[in-house]
Amino acid sequence: MFFRNLNWDIIGQRRYWFALSGTVIVAGIIALIIHHGLPLGLSFTGGTTIDVKFTRSVTESQIQQALRGVVVPETPGVGSQASGNAELNASLEPLRKGEASIQLATKAGDAAPNDRAIISSQSSIADPGPVFAALDKAGLTVDRSQSQITAVGPSLSKEYLNNSLAALALALFLQLLYIAFRFGNQLRFGIVADLALIHDVLVMVGIYAIANRKADDAFLAALLTVIGYSVMDSIVIFDRIRENGRLMPDVPYDKMVNTSLLQTMTRSVNTLVTVVIVLVALLLFGGDTLKNFAFALLVGVISGAYSSIFIASPLLVIWKNFDLRRRASERAAAVATESAAIAAPGPTSAATRKVAPKPKRPVAPPPRYRRKRQGLESTDWPASDDGGVLTETEDGDATGEAEPDNQS
Repeated sequence: MFFRNLNWDIIGQRRYWFALSGTVIVAGIIALIIHHGLPLGLSFTGGTTIDVKFTRSVTESQIQQALRGVVVPETPGVGSQASGNAELNASLEPLRKGEASIQLATKAGDAAPNDRAIISSQSSIADPGPVFAALDKAGLTVDRSQSQITAVGPSLSKEYLNNSLAALALALFLQLLYIAFRFGNQLRFGIVADLALIHDVLVMVGIYAIANRKADDAFLAALLTVIGYSVMDSIVIFDRIRENGRLMPDVPYDKMVNTSLLQTMTRSVNTLVTVVIVLVALLLFGGDTLKNFAFALLVGVISGAYSSIFIASPLLVIWKNFDLRRRASERAAAVATESAAIAAPGPTSAATRKVAPKPKRPVAPPPRYRRKRQGLESTDWPASDDGGVLTETEDGDATGEAEPDNQS
């Protein structure tokens, strides 16, 4: 109820909201250029992930230092064996150069915190033995029974990336159809909602580029979650706008939309705060494997709530104003065309020539007859204006004749 009583012109300040979103998006584009694109996880690029279990707690710097000493043991061999050793040595080169991604982790039941590490490299490592040997040599004892290696081929990663983009496009298209059908086949609601969703995607990609985080499975899952969350908030606001459009037909459209935003903002803010509290707790106190997902979801949820209020609704007002101006210009053009046709000189056709109506002839009143009184009462016949009795003349006209006074 707090926002209902505010005199806040959100629609009138839409240029500020558009400028804020544009600033974040442009900053993200600059970060993408600087970092040569958004770093992608192994699920999209292919590579190898080694899940290492240690007997004690470790740090990222210790693992990074130990990986610099990874070497392939020299074994005598010829032909295919020598070629395999050369390929393995080449695949371990990113680990020696410090290009591998290291993420500490802890699972339930582990004796010590941060006693696991996920080592990710975009190279295809066929044998993790040299990695385990380098870690053992650095004093970081590896529990090989609980350690494992996972490889993603380039063809599988390309298919995964294509399917992810197709899922995103399909989600946007289905949202467009549902919202257009939900609001009485009004396509503008669906298009505006999709524009807000595209805004959320651009903001998430921009923030990730600024933070130089990798877009992996968690990023994709958070992105699809944000699409559902953002469109849900947009539908609630659009539904209130449609309802107030019937209740306030005489109120200007921008004022009506602003009133609808203030009426629904309490619900939107309360929902956002409850979600943000959970995500912040997960980001601060959750496991390292969930921090990337919590970060992506936190950015997306805030962006989704912002776009539903400050981007989607002002876009509806802009669309409505454009329709009103277009209809007004069409009416003005029609009136101008009609006026020009009337005022244009030149001969007129027989169909358009106006004929003056003929003057009407006055119709004579019907004659009024009277018979000469033959012993009848004078009251049986109509009297003339001068008190006499109407009689019939020779030419058929009725005349009035005064009766003489009988005083003798």
